[in-house]
Amino acid sequence: MALLKRRYIRTFAVIIGIVFSASLSALFSASEHENIVSDFEFEVERKAAAFSQTLDMNFEALQSISTLFRTYPDTGYLMFKQEAQRVLQRHSGIQGLEWAPRIFQEERTDAERVMQLHFPEFSFTHISPHGNMAVAKESQEYYPVYYVEPYFGNEKVLGFDLGSNPRRMSTLIEARDSGQAKATASIRLIQETENQRGFLTMVPIYQGAVSTLAHRQKNIIGIVLAVNRIGDIFVMSQHGELPTDLSIRLFDITNPKQVELLFDRTPKDAILSDDLRYTTSLPTVLGRQWKMEVTATKAYLAGKKSMTPIIVFASGIMLTAFFTAYLSLMFRHSGLVEKEVIERTKDLDFANNELRKLSQNDALTGLYNRRYFDEYASREWLRAQRTQTPLSLLLIDVDHFKRYNDCYGHHAGDVCLKQIASALQHALMRSQDIVCRYGGEEFVIVLPDTTEPGNVAERCRAKIAALGIEHNGNEDKGKVSISIGAATAVPRGANQFQDLFNAADEALYEAKSSGRDCTVIRTGDVESDPLPDEDLRA
Repeated sequence: MALLKRRYIRTFAVIIGIVFSASLSALFSASEHENIVSDFEFEVERKAAAFSQTLDMNFEALQSISTLFRTYPDTGYLMFKQEAQRVLQRHSGIQGLEWAPRIFQEERTDAERVMQLHFPEFSFTHISPHGNMAVAKESQEYYPVYYVEPYFGNEKVLGFDLGSNPRRMSTLIEARDSGQAKATASIRLIQETENQRGFLTMVPIYQGAVSTLAHRQKNIIGIVLAVNRIGDIFVMSQHGELPTDLSIRLFDITNPKQVELLFDRTPKDAILSDDLRYTTSLPTVLGRQWKMEVTATKAYLAGKKSMTPIIVFASGIMLTAFFTAYLSLMFRHSGLVEKEVIERTKDLDFANNELRKLSQNDALTGLYNRRYFDEYASREWLRAQRTQTPLSLLLIDVDHFKRYNDCYGHHAGDVCLKQIASALQHALMRSQDIVCRYGGEEFVIVLPDTTEPGNVAERCRAKIAALGIEHNGNEDKGKVSISIGAATAVPRGANQFQDLFNAADEALYEAKSSGRDCTVIRTGDVESDPLPDEDLRA
């Protein structure tokens, strides 16, 4: 009877061990997938924000040319060329700048004759049904392109009547009547040599009163416009680093019945994931509504998954086998069931502690993982809220780490991440300061009761620099470096920890945009400039 009872106990222990191991492994797998989805959506939002920021910068550049014509309505070509070249040097995302005055039918002959003094073959043109440039038909009024910069590569545009094209004219009328800058729908540029979509941004120029619609329609003297290639702007907004494992598409959804595809970059022969797709709307683009749709490839998903769920399951099975063998040994050497139960409980506690450690630590680096960071940061935020003390956060990103993996291989990349993790741990001086692996090549440091995170941030950068890890993909440095976004806040009112995290993330984005290998600090609502090596010391 006792032997049968012991068998039941061993069988029960094995079943419980297997079920527990499988459940914990499934929990880890689900949590990991949730983190992958969260990281993916965050990455898409960051790309969309960078693209919108680049668009806004290009639109602001057009105002400089508009101001020139508002101040000097009779601006000549040389003055236009000088100002346009200055603008284009600072904004490479703009393909060209143009000036198109308003010309009435009775003025056409004289206007063409004046322009032919500089350009002998100049005439008002339009696009024929066959797609060729032809002499423009008679019209009550014209908006021919008089000035264009750069001229070379855009020669065909000179003399083109914007009013001859319905899509261009529709936007021109909208800009004229509203008195505001407007963007056209997707168009194929006249000077386009590649299969890339573009759009025009138009700013109306008036002479006289503009307070009423009738005044604006009567007193418009011309249109200043910028020529934009959507693909070039997107590539520039991402600093030329387009991912090879994501499909990125831009759509114009201003007219829901006629959605237009503006930009499509899908890796060749890529197999797209069915459950990892995210769509985000961009801020209004001068009267037009765009959205970005990003779909991950199978390769992206595979690269984000880790061996943690398998390791957890295998560890649980090994601990179960160990415990079962231990039970058998105890049963053979003792007839005291009570003692066996006590020892079994101790072993189960040990197994649970081991599994708990696995749930809190990153399998590769040994640092705390994102799950533990969320718990710890929430506790420290509540504590800081009670005591009204500051809480600081450092977000750390390894510069050009994808290039490192491409150059040296993923095994070398794992070794590099371990060295970085160890260096970051040694940079912390207090027991309450913790460093966690947030995901991929990103780390996060929580600094309770800290008002000057810059010292810790620069100590971290110095530790990484001291490693001297070769990195040929990091052209400026030649060594592995990190960029850091820091933020500090004292919880007050409706502030949330997410506000502190967002501030640190914005600072990290600014650090990367400012050339990497630097620290940007945000304190409350105050934004700090990047701090070079000589400005901060540990």
